[in-house]
Amino acid sequence: MRFKLILEPFGKSKTLPINYQYEFSAWIYKILHFGNPEFAEWLHSHGYMDGKKQFKLFTFSQLKPEKYSVKGDRLEIQSHQASIQVSFYMEEAVEPFITGLFRNQEFSIGDKISRVQFRVNCIEKLPEPVWLSPLDFRAESPVVISTREFETSRNATYLSPEDNGYADLFLKNLLTKYLAVMAQKSDSSQLITFGSLVANSFSLLGKPRSKVIKIKAGTPEETSVKGFLFDFRVTAPVELIKLGYYAGFGEKNSLGFGSVELK
Repeated sequence: MRFKLILEPFGKSKTLPINYQYEFSAWIYKILHFGNPEFAEWLHSHGYMDGKKQFKLFTFSQLKPEKYSVKGDRLEIQSHQASIQVSFYMEEAVEPFITGLFRNQEFSIGDKISRVQFRVNCIEKLPEPVWLSPLDFRAESPVVISTREFETSRNATYLSPEDNGYADLFLKNLLTKYLAVMAQKSDSSQLITFGSLVANSFSLLGKPRSKVIKIKAGTPEETSVKGFLFDFRVTAPVELIKLGYYAGFGEKNSLGFGSVELK
């Protein structure tokens, strides 16, 4: 499920830090906890498990004000509304639950320097794509692939889509999430294996652009995560493509990385 939230900034300040992803992710967890504490605890503590790895199968796009300017490490909203897409890899049956949680919510995003209050004016469910293979995507938030997946960001080596081995790691990450979902469902009837993927399952389209985002910026726990914005093609079983579209491609999806749009 994918939703578009129409947000209205209100209050005196319309300036927030450009590194807002961690706080927005924390707000989503807060919303889920407010509506259903048991589900939120499971999502936060377990998610889908594969060995020692955890997957929180949701992601979100970058904030899109109608008009804005960037000054240093600050984003100044110069319009009366902004939008952001929030995407969940969940059963359709929970759609009314999700929409009810987000409707008319008020929250604030920022740090000690600047903070913006937002009100959710509208929540719109976006239509289901027509699932085909291959499909072409554009990264709406940086896609993160590292040589030390899901380890601490301080020790990670972040890869460019142009690096050797990137395609294999990209697909391995996607397949690992899928296997974790199947294990949680105790469903082994239609397992997809790495060997079943065709050559050139991942294809880079155009030149990638790097972007570094700080997590917990301005705190002793601050880390920097490097991802890339680029267009790409995936040739794989539809279930894998669908999982990447809704849960995010690459790593650290619940922090707002790996959100994509169909080209």
